[in-house]
Amino acid sequence: MLETSPCDQAGDPPPAAQATADIRNPHTVARELAEALPHNVLVGLTVRVGDEFAVRAWSSPRAKLAEESQLISDAAPNRTALNEDVAVTVADLDGETRWSDCRAQLRLLGVRSLHCRGMRAANGTTAVLAVYAERPHVLDASLDPAVAAACHQIVAMMDGR
Repeated sequence: MLETSPCDQAGDPPPAAQATADIRNPHTVARELAEALPHNVLVGLTVRVGDEFAVRAWSSPRAKLAEESQLISDAAPNRTALNEDVAVTVADLDGETRWSDCRAQLRLLGVRSLHCRGMRAANGTTAVLAVYAERPHVLDASLDPAVAAACHQIVAMMDGR
């Protein structure tokens, strides 16, 4: 099932009385990761509980659309990352032959390469963090430390820590 978080859960600005630094949620993690990585990337988070998938965080509206593009396709890199428990990197969508529907949707959004990393919380919830770039061949092992740190924070949130 395709589900997205309503805008009030989408990282809207905090009330004036709250300091932004005090608020940690998946949207903050996605935005911070997007800002920390080179190449003007987009970041999205999709969560699976049972057979249900839901877009839960994004670094920008276009990142949310990229996540939704993966959800509306029967086969997509983020589903592969979740189902096969592997990281999936697509260096150049134009040269990729898998995931044709998803690939076409992502290309319409200007996405040329992506990296998806699955994660599992202790409570059984699974999620996948996706990083999207407009240029091919820019998502490589150099982003691993930042992506791993973001995944660690998200898993802690999913576990309620």
